Amino acid sequence: LGCLIRSDNLASLTDVGREVLMNEVTPRTVIDLRMDFEVDRDAYELDGSVERLRLPMLPLSGLNQAQIDAGACSNLVDDYMGQIDVNGAYIAGVIRIVAQRANHPVIVHCTAGKDRTGVVTAMVLEILGISHQDIADDYHATAANMGPILAKIRSSAHFQENGLAAAPDWLFAADTATMAAFLVRMTDTYGSAHEWALQNGISAEELADLKTEMLGEGAESA
Repeated sequence: LGCLIRSDNLASLTDVGREVLMNEVTPRTVIDLRMDFEVDRDAYELDGSVERLRLPMLPLSGLNQAQIDAGACSNLVDDYMGQIDVNGAYIAGVIRIVAQRANHPVIVHCTAGKDRTGVVTAMVLEILGISHQDIADDYHATAANMGPILAKIRSSAHFQENGLAAAPDWLFAADTATMAAFLVRMTDTYGSAHEWALQNGISAEELADLKTEMLGEGAESA
């Protein structure tokens, strides 16, 4: 419990939120999945005791019809499947970090904590044997937090300039059906997240360590 925490951008923390984070969550590691331009725009500082790691994952969904016509994803399921292909090395990197108890608790975040972070978290949970329904429910929990995030995006001059403020509503949704459909397609394509991980350079021993460290002793044989 509390080994892996999914979050939106930590730059949005208030002083009280930062205090709660450092005193109650007490993270040892923060993994930032944002691209360089995102980090430069919304930087933040944490206590020096926290190791901060960058594993930048490229967003793949189209913000407008022109981008979609040029080949960007027109729905989140295609985006998420693209993530495990285009950004597979970074997802594998997160799995390796989470598999080491010395790194716990680990916070992983992108901008909204929904798409890139949601895919990473879903793959970890699937490897651990968590049901697809529970993974989809965890993903859907983000929907309750999207209101303030979306309001900030829609009103931001920066996001108005780059087009995100005017992006279609589907890009900001966190429906259980979306994650469920991704998990079905991922399983149909690779067999399981475990098999995907093996195909992406993670060893069986590392996967066993992940289960042991996240689920407890003897989990590797589950």
